[in-house]
Amino acid sequence: MQKLLLILLFTSQIFSASIYTLDNIRDLNLYIDNQTDFMDKKEIKKLLTKKLEKSGFVFGQTDALILVIKIKALEIEESMAIHVSIGLGEEVVTRRKDNIETFSYTYIESKFIEGYEPKEDTTEALNSLVDDFIAAHKDDN
Repeated sequence: MQKLLLILLFTSQIFSASIYTLDNIRDLNLYIDNQTDFMDKKEIKKLLTKKLEKSGFVFGQTDALILVIKIKALEIEESMAIHVSIGLGEEVVTRRKDNIETFSYTYIESKFIEGYEPKEDTTEALNSLVDDFIAAHKDDN
């Protein structure tokens, strides 16, 4: 019984920590859906592009996968409820009859935060989500 437990423990460390498969992802395009007044779309794109390029991702290629960034905020009394999400969208072929081609999110993570300093809090959440994406990508590759 102890041997079986040890084998399970060691083999579980071999597999990726993420439930998503991020193998062979290199080319990306950014799509930013910013529904706030306190963040600038160009600033977000510059920040994320720099971080992702530093990690080896390439932008501007034909037929690249789409990294979708969504930011929504709702003002509540003295603070803001902020939802930040990051998703990887790509064309896939289903296993249904006739192998239907569709667009699907193959990676998605999000954070729901309360922000008293909305710009700083949102930037921190974005950095955290992108860092998690990069870590999951490195883990899979």
